[in-house]
Amino acid sequence: MRSTIAKINVANLKHNLQMMRQVAQKMEIMPVVKADAYGHGIVEISRILRAEKARIIGVAFADEAVKMRESGDTGEIFVLIPGTEYDTDLYCAYNLQASVEDFDVLKKLSHEAHSRNMTIKTHLFINTGMNRDGIKPNMALDFMNRAVELPGIDMFGILTHLAGSELEDRTFSNQQLDLFDSVLAELQNAGHSFKYIHALNSAGTLNFSDRPYNLARCGIALYGYMDYKNLSDKLKLKPILELVSKVININTVDAGDTVGYSLNYISDAKRRIAVVPLGYGDGYHRVLANKVHCLINGRKFPIVGTICMDQCLIDIGDENVNIGDDVVFIGNQGEESVDAYDLANAMGSIPYEITTALKWRIPRIYI
Repeated sequence: MRSTIAKINVANLKHNLQMMRQVAQKMEIMPVVKADAYGHGIVEISRILRAEKARIIGVAFADEAVKMRESGDTGEIFVLIPGTEYDTDLYCAYNLQASVEDFDVLKKLSHEAHSRNMTIKTHLFINTGMNRDGIKPNMALDFMNRAVELPGIDMFGILTHLAGSELEDRTFSNQQLDLFDSVLAELQNAGHSFKYIHALNSAGTLNFSDRPYNLARCGIALYGYMDYKNLSDKLKLKPILELVSKVININTVDAGDTVGYSLNYISDAKRRIAVVPLGYGDGYHRVLANKVHCLINGRKFPIVGTICMDQCLIDIGDENVNIGDDVVFIGNQGEESVDAYDLANAMGSIPYEITTALKWRIPRIYI
């Protein structure tokens, strides 16, 4: 096994799920495990969540659900991104719940399901203002009236997605939810009913749990993060991933010596440079060089030069650092810590991008 590993704290995952269940009140939690469970490992994370009584789990694409099914998962799986004509066989072969927005695709799904003598559960996606997925609200009633006539199709759920649920100003989110509620009322008054009604992601669950829905789609919060650190602190979330490696070499450089590619770092004095086998080929972004720190022996040290595909370089000065010492890139060591917020802030990004970038070649160890 590589010296670079990602340690996944199972107890923290269970803690975060419990925190979100408390916040969600009457809503059931749909854990979202898209993008390889936000970089934490879709198969193992899903197994843990199922053991914690997660009845329905969300993914982005049918292929992700197939990976879960092939690992032995038999529970409900909802595919958030509306499918295409190329996915209909997968939805049927693996008994997946589909998000729908295109009636022609729904007809093909109906044909596929009917030919297999089965029924596929689908969720109608309403576009309330994000303008990415879903149908316009004024199309919903006609869509539903036609959809319920299709063989092999059970219009099982209805959803929308918020564009700014994490924002302090909740005006636009409330407008979206009010519009969603009006569409839902129109459909219900026409005789349509849904088992699952969902609109809220992690931040939405925190800010709008008083809305009358029965399912909340929680992703990033389960892994210990939110869009902003104050939100995760408010929820008492705990990051579940620790990214660690080891020093594999130490070089001594003099003043004027270069370190790494492209002459991006020139030493201003004699100092020691530690080499660690973690690079952008692992998903540790190249842009982080000369901007962030790691932890060795409970102290912070800067990452210098250009981050390579497979390695990075750390300025350890004249400190007592030796080959074989542990290096923490995300996590705690002694009194010091580095988290995905620190890396995201250095990139002008969000924690999602940090964890989802971590590649398959970093072994995940579940503790």
